[in-house]
Amino acid sequence: MRSSWGQGRDPEPYLYLAPMLALLAVFTYWPLVHTAYLSVVRWNMAPGAAMPFVGLTNFASVTSGSLFAAASYNTVIYLAASIPLKVLLPIPIAVFVWSLGGRGAAYRTILFLPTLISFVVVSVVVLWLLNPMGGHVPALLAMAGVAMGNPLADAERAIWLVIGLSSWKVLGFHVLIYVAGLSAIPRDLVEAMRIDGAGDWRILRSLIWPLLGPTTLFVLISTILFTLQQCFTPIDILTQGGPSNGTTNLFYMVYQLAMRSFDIGGGAAGTVMLFALLLLLVAAKFALLDSRVAYER
Repeated sequence: MRSSWGQGRDPEPYLYLAPMLALLAVFTYWPLVHTAYLSVVRWNMAPGAAMPFVGLTNFASVTSGSLFAAASYNTVIYLAASIPLKVLLPIPIAVFVWSLGGRGAAYRTILFLPTLISFVVVSVVVLWLLNPMGGHVPALLAMAGVAMGNPLADAERAIWLVIGLSSWKVLGFHVLIYVAGLSAIPRDLVEAMRIDGAGDWRILRSLIWPLLGPTTLFVLISTILFTLQQCFTPIDILTQGGPSNGTTNLFYMVYQLAMRSFDIGGGAAGTVMLFALLLLLVAAKFALLDSRVAYER
């Protein structure tokens, strides 16, 4: 039944959207607004404690510390390493699985299994395996005459361990996303190029890669948005941001400031800066890459 509400528009669709909009307002937009407010006040989470307005003092305090410098540097490493490991590496694996057709079901299952395992469980198992006092990996290497030491006590090795663990965890999921994108490519086009004498590399470069553009853009944006979050659990369990802040990043820095130092204003300021950084990166990626992506009409 039509209503005169809203210049003759039917209000029923808006009623269906109302629950979702309410959830977004309560659990997404209000926390963003409240975090922005906390970033300009001083608060230590004590009940009834005063929350004086300090302006940009929290931002200045966070950015001037050594923790911010280390977290920023490590964030660049995490993001830079994630592009080849989480965006590019899954493509040839997905092409292989896709080329098998129905025979690739077992490979899809095997590749997706790590995604189903809890990150906490994986991190604890890795911590147990690498334990220098009785861990299986150091014991096996010692039998071979190799002294591994403790990689978690070495910042240069620890950060790559975290990167490798988080990449392994999401590799299978990204492979399945690419396989779904490849499934939309007509196999007749591939066969036609083979008849014309094109090799596998030419088919990948001239046909599959351009048509896989929208899927690649989606995986790239997802990687940028979630890489730091995906590294949080292994950092917290394996290294706690150490040694000497060698594995922390901006995402984990917020946790360190707010939940360990009880500097809520500093943690909120770090959150605002991290949100602005991710928003800027995503906007830049859309501006630079979306215009080059070929979408089906």
